[in-house]
Amino acid sequence: MAQVIVENVYKSYARSQGNRNHQSSSAKPQDLAKSKQVSVLRDINFTVDDGEFLVLVGPSGCGKSTLLRLLAGLEDLTGGNIKISDRLVNNLPPKARDIAMVFQNYALYPHLNIYDNIAFGLRRNNQLLNTHQEGSIKNSVDNLLVRATRKFPRSLQYISEREKSIRDRVRYVASLLQIESLLYRLPKELSGGQKQRVALGRAIARKPQVFLMDEPLSNLDAKLRTQTRAQIVKLQRQLQTTTIYVTHDQTEAMTMGDRIAVMNNGRIQQIATPLEIYNYPANRFVAEFIGSPPMNFLPVELASPLKLMHQDFELDLPEAWKSALQQSQTKSFTLGIRPQHLSLTEESRSSIQIEVDLVEALGNETYISAHLVSDINATVTLSVPPDKLIAIGDILWLAVDLNKIHLFTVDDGRAIAL
Repeated sequence: MAQVIVENVYKSYARSQGNRNHQSSSAKPQDLAKSKQVSVLRDINFTVDDGEFLVLVGPSGCGKSTLLRLLAGLEDLTGGNIKISDRLVNNLPPKARDIAMVFQNYALYPHLNIYDNIAFGLRRNNQLLNTHQEGSIKNSVDNLLVRATRKFPRSLQYISEREKSIRDRVRYVASLLQIESLLYRLPKELSGGQKQRVALGRAIARKPQVFLMDEPLSNLDAKLRTQTRAQIVKLQRQLQTTTIYVTHDQTEAMTMGDRIAVMNNGRIQQIATPLEIYNYPANRFVAEFIGSPPMNFLPVELASPLKLMHQDFELDLPEAWKSALQQSQTKSFTLGIRPQHLSLTEESRSSIQIEVDLVEALGNETYISAHLVSDINATVTLSVPPDKLIAIGDILWLAVDLNKIHLFTVDDGRAIAL
């Protein structure tokens, strides 16, 4: 177990040679040098505490997998530092970093059975279980006997002290993952969920300081993904190993992580606990990305210290907003309200009139997609009880829960904090 510290990390890639033909002949040499670099990660700073489960979440192309590969040593840093247990690992190869990585595609050896897949890393580790090695002569004899009896029935094969320790470790890991009955099958004989558990077992068996997981559940169906998600969280709590987990699925992020780092365009937008990110998003991107269905956004103007105006409605804000709005340098904002914080009501000056476009009945609740009657391009999503019968084309009035609203600046999307 270990603490992971990422300090001012940058990562850039050189552009392909084909782009050179598109450069202007009048451009300065220093400008050309800059233009040939594509910045993937910029100014990444965070600390993962010993035993913590941190989830990196964001849309495709935001840089989360690249960051994980930098931590693993599979990519070279452009700038910054990475420390594991106060040890600078910038120039260390992956095998020297004492980390274990679980890949999206399992990466199992197809010709080895499950036992040997899990044991592979242990056998490659020269420092493993050296207490059982009593000299080169004994090692040579052990190796000779192992090779000589390799094709014998399993009960007659010679097992060295080192291999016995590996066997005990493999069986312990298999019991944790409930795959004891699968140890002598080949990977092709397993389901996707079973293969994923084997990949986890191979990482767990090495007892690394840090687990790195790159979207390990993306190849599983929805039900199996939920089951395996819970199993990973349970194992991490049991092993207390520092874990950094990459996903694009916000549900995985919200249910698995002690903290979440939301990424976009190569930067961390916010890093906090799941509930803090949900209730107090740092900017519009975080507010829209976290939460399903996503947050609704409508343009409003500040008409008085506590009054927001829209062409169709006006809202009188709670007193708690007064100080924050007085410090703001603008009168134009984006109002954010989650679907769960809109409710059906009667016509009034503070209610929003909508026309229903789509009804999605999920059994336990129903999602309504609609647009403002006055503006077909202004869309709104809300959640209603399942017993409320609503049809496409209905005209409804919505009330806003004023204690649950969010305000964002129009220019940069920054949240106005209470």
